[in-house]
Amino acid sequence: METYDALLTRRSIRKYLKDPVPPDLINKIMMAPIWAPSGSNTQPWRFYVASGKKRDELIQAMIHASGPEAPSMDAYDQLVERVDQIRAAMTENNTAEVGIRRTSEEGAKFIRYGSIRFYQAPVVIIVATPKQMGGSSHQSIGAAVQNILLAAHAEGLATCWLGMPMAFKDKIIQVLNIPDDVELVTTISLGYPDKNSAINKLIMPRLPFEEIVTYRS
Repeated sequence: METYDALLTRRSIRKYLKDPVPPDLINKIMMAPIWAPSGSNTQPWRFYVASGKKRDELIQAMIHASGPEAPSMDAYDQLVERVDQIRAAMTENNTAEVGIRRTSEEGAKFIRYGSIRFYQAPVVIIVATPKQMGGSSHQSIGAAVQNILLAAHAEGLATCWLGMPMAFKDKIIQVLNIPDDVELVTTISLGYPDKNSAINKLIMPRLPFEEIVTYRS
C-alpha cells in the first residue's frame, strides 16, 4: 500500500470479525512502532499485547469494574445491531432527520461499553512509557501509535485508538501483570474489520484545509 493511500484510507474501526490474527502478523505490525521518531532517540514506549484468554479476562475485569449498568454480552450484541441499523440509515439518507436523539443516546452507550470491550477485537495493545521518562515522551508515543495504525491498515487489519480504557488502569495492570515502573498511556484494538457493518462505513468529515493550515512568509 502506498504511503498516501494508507494515510487517507485508514479509519477507526469499531466492529471486528472474530477471526484470530496470526502471531507472525502481530509481530510484523509491532515492529512498526520501534522505528517511530522519538526525542533524542529515547524510544520511550513499551507495549503489552493481549489476546486469547488473557484478553477475555481483561475485558471481563473492566466490565465488572464499570458497574452494574454495564450491558451483558447479549445486551451489548443487541446494542451493536441497533447502532448498526441507525448508522446504515444515516449512511443512506445522510440527513439530520434520522433519530438524532436516539443516535446520540445509543451511540454514546455503544462508545462507552464498546471501548471497554475493545469493540470485541481479538487483539488488545496496551501502550506504556517508563515512569522516569519525561519531556516529549508522550509526543513520541503518539508517533509510535500512528505507526501501528498504519502498519495494521497496510496488512488488511483494522484498529481503533482508545483512551477510555485508561479509566481502568488498575485492572489492566493487575490482569496483564504490568510492572509498576511504567505508566499506562493509551490502548489500541486490533483485528480484521467487519466490512459489511455500517458502523465501519460512516466517514466522519474533516475540517477544511484552509481552517487548519496557515502559512507565514
